[in-house]
Amino acid sequence: MNKLIHWLVVSSILLGISGYSSAKTVKKIDSYGVYVVAKNGYVKVTPYKHRDNFANFKFLNEIPSVIRNSKKVKLIVYSSDFNTGNYRIELRPVQTTIKIHEVNYSVKPMGKKDMYEFTLDDSVADGNMLHIIAPEISGYNLGIIMLGDTQTELIKYFSNKKLDAAYAVKSYLQDSLVSYPKNKKLKQLMTYWTQAAINEKDKRTYQYVDEKWRKYNDATKIHLKVNYLRGMISEINGYLRDFPKGYKVKEAQERKDFAQKKIKEYEPLL
Repeated sequence: MNKLIHWLVVSSILLGISGYSSAKTVKKIDSYGVYVVAKNGYVKVTPYKHRDNFANFKFLNEIPSVIRNSKKVKLIVYSSDFNTGNYRIELRPVQTTIKIHEVNYSVKPMGKKDMYEFTLDDSVADGNMLHIIAPEISGYNLGIIMLGDTQTELIKYFSNKKLDAAYAVKSYLQDSLVSYPKNKKLKQLMTYWTQAAINEKDKRTYQYVDEKWRKYNDATKIHLKVNYLRGMISEINGYLRDFPKGYKVKEAQERKDFAQKKIKEYEPLL
């Protein structure tokens, strides 16, 4: 029994190490594959094993990251069957709006047999993910690697309080916390974006009240005015139910009182 327990402990340790080995920096390239040049060596690009053609934030912890000396991006391809036409490199920034674009690069052979250096034409800041389509990324052909420390870049992005579409930001932050559930700063930011998403929905919902109010004021026929006022009351009731402490509660109640009063005045004229 003791031997079995020992074996299980050793196996779990080895499995834990192997789960993170792809993100480690190696000093020397001694196996075929695609590598990104890091500050003190090379980081191997590993397959992205999910169905999406881009990184789902829930799985960012599975994607290796690379710390570089500069914003210049260099890759090393070590291949026994190299063909320049087999490679494509794309960039995707860490953000809620999915924007992926292909980038240009130059290629030159290196001193070691079967080894080639790829250099992107333009510099790339941290906070971008490289999508690398290459035959050496076995089984999937798509590998993804983060430029910069992943958690640092997430915190930097979600700390920007001027981001649009708070609901989408909240959703992506929730996914990020699936990857990094112990990150205290991301948890703090989640509190902010949860409230921001509520406020956003609050304002969006009240727009329906404003629309009925505008149509009421623009209408010239009494039956149309009554219809719009009734519609506005319905919208206000929904707003007050969903946002009892909303930013327009006082105005909503005043408009409701006004609408009920005007409807009574108009009804004899219908």
